[in-house]
Amino acid sequence: MIQLIGGEMPEYAEQLPPAGGPLLRYLAGLLPTGGRVLLAGPHEPELVAALAPGREVTCLLRSHPDAVAQDLRDVPGVRILCGTLPKLTDIDRYDAVLALDGADRLCSPDGPQLDWLDAIRALKRALRPGGTLLLTVANELGVHRLTEPGIRAAARTGDAWRPLGEFGAAPGRADRLAAALDAEDLPVTGLAAAWPLPHHPTLLITPETLGHGPIDALGALATASVASAYERTPVLSDPRRLAGAAVRRGLGAELAPAWLAVAHRAPAAAPAVTLPPVLHAGPGTITELVGTPVDGWSRRTAGGHDDRPLPPGRVLEELLLTAALRHELPALRRLLTGWMVALPTAAAGNVLVDGDRYALLDPDAPPCPDALTRFARTLTTGGYSHPWQAITELPRLTAILAGAAGLADLPDIAGDQPLPDGLREREEQFLALRRRLADAEARAGFFEHELEKRDAELGRARMQIAAFSGSLGYRAVKAGLALARTAGNRLRRQT
Repeated sequence: MIQLIGGEMPEYAEQLPPAGGPLLRYLAGLLPTGGRVLLAGPHEPELVAALAPGREVTCLLRSHPDAVAQDLRDVPGVRILCGTLPKLTDIDRYDAVLALDGADRLCSPDGPQLDWLDAIRALKRALRPGGTLLLTVANELGVHRLTEPGIRAAARTGDAWRPLGEFGAAPGRADRLAAALDAEDLPVTGLAAAWPLPHHPTLLITPETLGHGPIDALGALATASVASAYERTPVLSDPRRLAGAAVRRGLGAELAPAWLAVAHRAPAAAPAVTLPPVLHAGPGTITELVGTPVDGWSRRTAGGHDDRPLPPGRVLEELLLTAALRHELPALRRLLTGWMVALPTAAAGNVLVDGDRYALLDPDAPPCPDALTRFARTLTTGGYSHPWQAITELPRLTAILAGAAGLADLPDIAGDQPLPDGLREREEQFLALRRRLADAEARAGFFEHELEKRDAELGRARMQIAAFSGSLGYRAVKAGLALARTAGNRLRRQT
């Protein structure tokens, strides 16, 4: 049954995706059973269904069609409130409040418009003392915004009647977010940068780990998470490169798409949800990276104790691109040969190199039989300078890389690889085509010049032939040659 509390939107259904995914479901499942939970804002039905067993769940939705859709699912233990956050009168009622979609979709045009801080205060009033708040805050200067073709301050969806964009009141850094929550008597016990999208993160990294953790591995994980989220998506530039560079250069927390905070209403009790240094949702598995810079880092299944050491070293793809940019052919041959001998079906971004040792960063990643071809495509479409600039066809460049790696047979050619559709990469391809066209025009001009020279020489030769053939001496010589030829023939017959 749906309870209308005021400010509901009767004809509007949310156009943007709700918050969810396996990582958020896992975190929600860590909440103690037997308590009352408020889900503020749109969340995926799978998250609601995973949270409901053993708990009293209340969903606060401003969209009446979305509330009806949730009610039709008939999940036991789920109560639905349709309206806006300013109309919520449940004071000191909930043991946990989850706003994993953020605070932007909690108001409607038919009621008060709360800014970010007022929305946090309203959520706090719904919490019992010691209750847990799980909050996602989008970063307006995150990678997803820096590569977005559109403008956030322009109304493009039905919910953008107040398109503030970068002029909103939400904190713009992770440390400012923690300070703002602490100032509201909501001490933060866990904080993590979320990749690759605010509403559907697959990678959480704490700011401390971004500053002192295994930077190369973290950069590769951020790149991989962004790659899967932006397949065939129009962007200004490839977000994979920006994400990896941000983490490696020490700006991972500042350029992360969002931050996820775990806070408690004072007086705070023992944390109900503890964030590990790194939490990663892979294909069917959620894993953690734990450790310290001194003791080393290990990888294990989330919530388990099956620790496996994280291999040391740098990411192979970065080493290959660095060697290509510097035109270091011996280093390229050594890396390509070691890769194809040790891990020929592993993507270059999933291989760590430590001296002569090659190891998998994510053992759960699916095999990649066309890994060499994918790296060749990265060279051709990424705008990288490499030693074979004249080779623009993918099969030919793959064959060259295979020869440099010592392979006797040509590897598989990649099919339709789902990559981000970046304007920057298109510009690089356009410039490459212009260079090829300019080279073809130069060749055509050279051959035209040579043809003109040959035509001029041929014309002069014809003029000389015509001049000689019309003179008296030429005719006399020609007649004498004919008489001599006839006499020679008679003499041969007589002999």
